[in-house]
Amino acid sequence: MTSKEAQAVAQQLGDIPVNSEKLQAEIQRLNRKGFVPLEQVQILHDWLEGKRQSRQSGRVVGESRTGKTMGCDAYRLRNISSN
Repeated sequence: MTSKEAQAVAQQLGDIPVNSEKLQAEIQRLNRKGFVPLEQVQILHDWLEGKRQSRQSGRVVGESRTGKTMGCDAYRLRNISSN
């Protein structure tokens, strides 16, 4: 698609409606990266670090909706340069 064709399509679609201030404030609130450091998360991260350093595999198991995936993702993101 050429630039002129893209501009024609954009004009046909029209402007994107602007969010109200209240809606935009709510979007910003939900996008925050707030977290509460928990002792259990530190224990998990220490365990994962030990497994990584010893090049061993492991399995994180537990009840549903307890934060296993979030804890492992947080570890992965914090140690992205180590991979």
